[in-house]
Amino acid sequence: MNTNTTYMLLHRITLLSICLLVAFTFDVDAQTAKKKTSKKSKKPTSVQAPITIKDEAVPGQSERPDLNTKPGALPSTTFVFPKYEEFTLANGLHVYLLENHEQPTLTFSMAIRGGDAYDPVGKEGTAAIAGDMLGKGTKNRTAIQIAEALDGVGASISVSSVGESMNINASFIKRHTNTVLSILSDQLREPSFNEEELTKLKTQYQSSVTSRRARPAEIGQALSRKVIYGMDHPLARRTSEKTIAAVTREDVVAFHSNYIRPNSSSIAIVGDITEREARELLQKYFLQWEKGTRPETVIPPMATEPSGVYFVPRKGAVQSMVIVCAAGPAVREQDYAATQVMTSYVGSGFGSLLFNTLRETYSYTYSPFSLLTRGRRYNRIAAGAEVRSAVTDSAITVIYGEIRKLASEGPEDQMLARRIATEVGQYQLAFERASTVAGVLQNAWLNDVPIHEVVNYTSRIESLGSGDIQEAAAQYLEMFKTRLVVVGNPEVRAKLEKFGPIRDFTLDLEPAVEPAFEPVSMTAEQVIAKYVEAIGGSVAIESVKSVSVTGTATMTMQGRDLAGTFERVIGAPNQEVSRIDLGVMKQTQWVNGSTAWVSMSNGPAGEQDKEESAKLALEARIFPFASIIADGYKVNVQGLRGGLIVVEATSPFGRFDRYYLDERTMLLVRLEKDEQTQQGLLTTTEKYEDYVVVGGVKFPSATRISNSIYSLTMNSTYTVNPPVSDALFTPPSK
Repeated sequence: MNTNTTYMLLHRITLLSICLLVAFTFDVDAQTAKKKTSKKSKKPTSVQAPITIKDEAVPGQSERPDLNTKPGALPSTTFVFPKYEEFTLANGLHVYLLENHEQPTLTFSMAIRGGDAYDPVGKEGTAAIAGDMLGKGTKNRTAIQIAEALDGVGASISVSSVGESMNINASFIKRHTNTVLSILSDQLREPSFNEEELTKLKTQYQSSVTSRRARPAEIGQALSRKVIYGMDHPLARRTSEKTIAAVTREDVVAFHSNYIRPNSSSIAIVGDITEREARELLQKYFLQWEKGTRPETVIPPMATEPSGVYFVPRKGAVQSMVIVCAAGPAVREQDYAATQVMTSYVGSGFGSLLFNTLRETYSYTYSPFSLLTRGRRYNRIAAGAEVRSAVTDSAITVIYGEIRKLASEGPEDQMLARRIATEVGQYQLAFERASTVAGVLQNAWLNDVPIHEVVNYTSRIESLGSGDIQEAAAQYLEMFKTRLVVVGNPEVRAKLEKFGPIRDFTLDLEPAVEPAFEPVSMTAEQVIAKYVEAIGGSVAIESVKSVSVTGTATMTMQGRDLAGTFERVIGAPNQEVSRIDLGVMKQTQWVNGSTAWVSMSNGPAGEQDKEESAKLALEARIFPFASIIADGYKVNVQGLRGGLIVVEATSPFGRFDRYYLDERTMLLVRLEKDEQTQQGLLTTTEKYEDYVVVGGVKFPSATRISNSIYSLTMNSTYTVNPPVSDALFTPPSK
C-alpha cells in the first residue's frame, strides 16, 4: 500500500518490477559491453629527432647498457614453497619448524584458538586483557623482572587478540634462548594475574577507548563489522569503558584456563635451529604446560543488518569516512581466492579501480582502500575512502558505479593481469622471510585449510580469469547485499538519503536515541480527516473520478543515472495504467480492479499472481491515505516528533508503513515502507514536496523515492477527471 495520494498518482514501481528492471539493466550492460583492446599509440604532432647518448668505451668492459632502450623484466623463476617440519607434542601442542641458518636469531610464534570472539557478553575486552596480563607477572617473576630480563637481552614478547585467535610472538638472539623461553613458559603456565597490575591495565584500556572516538576510520570499520555480522555478533562486539570495568580477575583466570592451553595452540619456530634442538627445547619448556578443556562455545551465524545507510555524526569533521561493505566467503570456500583478488582489484593500491577513479579522475581522496578479512567462518568485504565532506555523495556514487560495472562487464584484462602479477609477486617476495611462512602455515591451521591449498596458492591465483572475478563481484557485491557506512559531519546526512533509509549511531556505535513522542490528541480517523481537509476537503476529493499525471523521472541505481519520462492514469475504483521510460529501462503496468499485469521493455504483459494482483489493486487508489482504514489497515497514531505526526499502519498483506504528516499543514510529507524480501528487510522512503492545487485538490509536484537499491526523483503535472474507459486498464490484445 502506498498511502500518499500524490505518490500513487505519480507512479508505483513494485519490488518485483524494480528487480526486473535491475536484471534487465545488467543484462543490457553485459550484452553491450565490448572487449577492451589496447590502442595503438598515436604519432606525435611534432617530430623531434631522438637524442643519442654515446658512451666512451671503458677498457675491460665488453657490454654496456643501451640507455635508449627500456630494460625488460628479468626471467621468471619457479616458486617453491619453503621446506618445513610439522609434529605435535604429547600435551597437544601443534608445532611447525622452519630452519633458517642465515642469522643467529629465533622467533617463536604461537597461535591460540581463543580471541575476542570468546569474550563473555558484557565483558568485552577479557581476551585482550588476559593476553596482556601474561606479561604482568608470573609465579616466579614480577612484571618489572620480566621487563628487565627481556630488555637486558634485547628480546621481546608481544601478544595480540583478534577475532577467534590470540597470537604470541617472541623474537631473540639464539644465545638467549633459555632466558626467553623460561619467561614465555612461565607466562603460559603460571601467570599471577596480579590484581594491582590488572587495575592499571584496565585504566589504560579505558583511555584507549576514549581516544578511538577521534579516529573515523576505526569507527567506520567497527560499525561495518556490526552491520555485516550482526550488532551483537561475537565477531562484532566492541569494548567500552563499561565492559572493561566489568572484567574481573576471576574472568581473566577463567579465560586463561579455558583457552590458553597447549591443545588449543600451534607454535611456529623459525630461525637458526635444528629439529633436534627444537624438540629438546619444547620438551624442556612446554611439555609441562597442561592441557585444558575448551568450553562448548558456538559462534552463531551472521545476521546482516537491513539494507540502508549507517551513519555516525562527527561534529566539525571536514572529511567523511565512506565504507561500502558486504559479507564475504569463509576462507575455506572455493571462491575465496577469486573474491580476494576481486576485492584487491577494486581498491587495493595503485592501479585499482578506486585509485583510478576516486583519486586520479576526481581527486576525491588520497588513499582509497579495499579489504577482505580472513576468518575461519565468516568474513567481511569493505571498500571506500576518506573523502572531503562536500563530495561525500559523489564518492559513494563512484564506488557503486565501479562495483556495478565490474559485476556486469567484468574486469579489464590488462588491469587484472597486473593485479594478479602484483598479488603473486608480493606473496612470493614475502616468503623470503621465514616468519611469513610460519604465519601462513598457522593461519591454515587456525582456519582448517588443507596445507596443499596453501602450498598451491600462487598457482590458484594465476589460474583465475576475468569470469571468476566478475562472478565474485556479482555474487558478493550485488545491490541487495551491500551496506553503506558513513562517519562524517552531520551536514552530510541529507546527502545520504538517496542511498536508502538512514540509521543513526553514536560515536560509541550505540543506536542514536530519538526524542520521545509527544502525545497527539487525535485518533487515526481524526488524523485522516484532517489530511482530507488539508488536500481539499471530502467534497472535492469525492468529485475526482480519474486523474492522469505525466512528468520527468531521474533514477540513480548502483552509480548509474537514468533519465526519462513517465505517465500514469488512475480511475475509480482500483484501476490504473502506468508507464515509465528511462531509455534502456521501460516498464508498463496495468491494474483493472482484480488482476495486474507488468510488461518490461515493451515485451509481452505478464499476469501477476493472485496475491501480487490483490496488492496492486489495493494500492490503485486516487487518494490511498484517505481510505486506509476502510481498506483494512491496522492504524495507530504514534505521536508527534520534530513537528511531524507519525502514523503507523500494517497492510492486510503484512507490510509495515510509517506516515509523517506536517503538524501545521496536515499534508503528508514522508512515507516509509518496510517490505520483507528474500534478501532481507528493504525499507523504501518517499518524500512529497511542493504541493500544487489542481481541480481543487492538492498534489505534490515533486516526489523523491529512495532505498538501498535505487533513488528516483519524479516531477509531475496533473489533469483531474480526464475521460477514461475500462479498456485502458487492461493490456491490449495482440
